[in-house]
Amino acid sequence: MRHAPPILILWSLIVVCVAAGQNVDPLTNAPARIELRDQFDRVRALVFPATNLTFLTIADKAGSEQIAAWVAPIKHRFGDAVAIEGIADVSAVPRPLRGLVRRKFQKAQPHSVMLDWSGDTIKAFAVSPDRANVFVLDHEGKILKRLTGKATDQTVEEVCAALDLALAEAQKRAASQ
Repeated sequence: MRHAPPILILWSLIVVCVAAGQNVDPLTNAPARIELRDQFDRVRALVFPATNLTFLTIADKAGSEQIAAWVAPIKHRFGDAVAIEGIADVSAVPRPLRGLVRRKFQKAQPHSVMLDWSGDTIKAFAVSPDRANVFVLDHEGKILKRLTGKATDQTVEEVCAALDLALAEAQKRAASQ
């Protein structure tokens, strides 16, 4: 059996990496830039490095029912110290129904939610379908904590602990500069 020459293997790896778009490990880092339109058709961008830590929620229709229970305690505890962002996986919506879905979002969600019609952003995070997917991202976009499913007292406290630790570390770095 003949083996492929090493240069061919190397070239194949380069092609696969380039074809994949952004060089992102879905288990440890967010894409450096996420740009999507929200339900009000405004372009929204999530860019790293960022000024604040980010609490990011991602869900499809089934998982969206679990988001509010995650967001409310984080918003109450951290206020403006943590950016709270949301991405809706609407990639399963047929093109002719997108306007209807956008209008439903406008009525149901007064705050901006980024809509991922292609599913490309969602794939970068390797999310679990039918569940809320929540991420704590540091200033550089590194995923510090990742949880899925319904919020419980314990899981919300895990997120808060990760945010508290990251905020404390950021304050130490700022003080030492």
